[in-house]
Amino acid sequence: MSRENVEIVRQGWDAWIRGDVRGVARHWDPEVVLDMSHWRDWPEAEYHGIERVERFMNEWRDMWDDYEVGVEDVIAAPDGRVVSLYWHRGKGRDSGLPMEFQGVMVTTLRDGKVTRAAYYDDRAEAFGALGLRE
Repeated sequence: MSRENVEIVRQGWDAWIRGDVRGVARHWDPEVVLDMSHWRDWPEAEYHGIERVERFMNEWRDMWDDYEVGVEDVIAAPDGRVVSLYWHRGKGRDSGLPMEFQGVMVTTLRDGKVTRAAYYDDRAEAFGALGLRE
């Protein structure tokens, strides 16, 4: 199952890179949770349900000009979750300020659907939460 889970997450990233939020959402459970509680100073800890997560993702993309995202690796964690190492960069649409960062997404799947995606701004913290070392 871990190989299938990795492939589902890769397909989601491929859709996100293409700018296809609906394509990402097709892999989500209706009660999906996007967990931002591990991202320092993020204003909202969690986003619940497909509609709310889609809105968040569309709003995120709309904030940036010259937006790019890339995935360094997608790997299976020992407990069935999937770990994605990724980066974003762009320029604020209103401010013109540059943005560039790396992050980790830890994805939980059930029956081929994403039930939770937890985002971390600290790789060591993400791997520690999984009981792994970077």
